[in-house]
Amino acid sequence: MTTQNFDYRGFSFSAKIDAINNNRAVVTVDVTTSEQRLVDDLGRGRFIHLEQWFEENKPPFLQVVIDDCKVAVDHYVNNIDSGF
Repeated sequence: MTTQNFDYRGFSFSAKIDAINNNRAVVTVDVTTSEQRLVDDLGRGRFIHLEQWFEENKPPFLQVVIDDCKVAVDHYVNNIDSGF
């Protein structure tokens, strides 16, 4: 299992890649924020939760999913919420 925890543009990322049977992997990324109004607006208790399956368990796939989540955060910050 490979994990990464870091902050990006006011959001906290928790990402991991876990091996599953036959050398496959699942990547899970949770993006949260201390800005309660964002969580309340979405009604989910977190900003983003993404799980993606891969045919191989390779750490670079973790970065692919993290980058996808960063794009979503960038879009939100740049286009939706000018308060950040």
